[in-house]
Amino acid sequence: MNFKSPELIVLAVALFLLAGGALGLALSFPSLSDITGVTSLDPKGKPAPKLTPEDLATSAATWNSPDLWTEPENHLRLFDSKQYLFYPSLYPTGNYIQANDGTARSPGGVLLSWYQKYGIEFTSATVDREDPDGDGFSNITEYKNEQVGQRFSAFDLDGSKSTNPLDPKDHPSYLSRLRLQKYEATPFHIQFKGYEQVNGVYVFQISLADIPSGSQPPLKKTGDQLGFEGYIVGAFHLNIVSVVDPNTHVAEDVDESTLDLVKPDIGFSITLPYRKTIDSPESTADFVMLMPTEIDKVLKVPRGKILTVPFIPAADAQYLVIEANDDGAKIRDTKTKQEYHILKLDPAEWDEVPIAPASAPAKTP
Repeated sequence: MNFKSPELIVLAVALFLLAGGALGLALSFPSLSDITGVTSLDPKGKPAPKLTPEDLATSAATWNSPDLWTEPENHLRLFDSKQYLFYPSLYPTGNYIQANDGTARSPGGVLLSWYQKYGIEFTSATVDREDPDGDGFSNITEYKNEQVGQRFSAFDLDGSKSTNPLDPKDHPSYLSRLRLQKYEATPFHIQFKGYEQVNGVYVFQISLADIPSGSQPPLKKTGDQLGFEGYIVGAFHLNIVSVVDPNTHVAEDVDESTLDLVKPDIGFSITLPYRKTIDSPESTADFVMLMPTEIDKVLKVPRGKILTVPFIPAADAQYLVIEANDDGAKIRDTKTKQEYHILKLDPAEWDEVPIAPASAPAKTP
């Protein structure tokens, strides 16, 4: 080996310098006592107490029944999985994404938990109008189960008073689906034309301007049927007053007598002034049923006439139309005498009627 080689000389010098630098670092690096302040590793203080049998029993109980982990009250977990529902029909302006946490509702307001209770697939955009049991009542109608005269928003209900959407025998009442679509005046012209006393009893001539002369009613007395629109001839009020003519200053008798026509079954009456033609305030009510088979079917019933409600056998109930106005209609069960308030139709209610099968699509009223 040639120790005079320049490369070996350079390598030897480098190793010497590296060893010197390492020695310098070792001498300058602080010791453990400098860092921790601990100068001895020998134990100090009181000796550890001896374990007793009681200590061992306590430890054994802890090992045998360890404390179970409980979820923190603030629920601060790294991953918190939830189920969300997406309704394409409500996108992009409606509440189209909802957490399925027990408060989520369908587009119409039905609690999804109610659908889950009956095992109904609720992700369809038309689930509220579907009719799983085919009884003619949609899911949302059975959910609300409105009584006669009631109208609710599904968003305000919890379904606790609903009917069973899977049982065709359990559904809201048919009468609750009756609505007044409109009412219209159908007056007729009538005149108290004359009267006379026969054998101490007053008889009256009543003229109906809208019927042929051959069909005019004969002379009537109080208590007789008029024979038109269900009226009965009521009380006669004889009233002769003395009036002074302003031109001649001569007093003359003027007949201002009146005659009542009544419909006692509905508590309605009109007063006919003597020899003056008036319009009788008659009206006709148009009723509709919020049922899929009744769309476009109108039940026209004059006030004081009998209404037979579809789906309710006539032997069970017939209803007398008492009145109709902007607030709805009043009808009375002729058997039980119970009166019902029938709501005025809200056109939006047609949107809750079950969707007709594809072979017979429902018509828009």
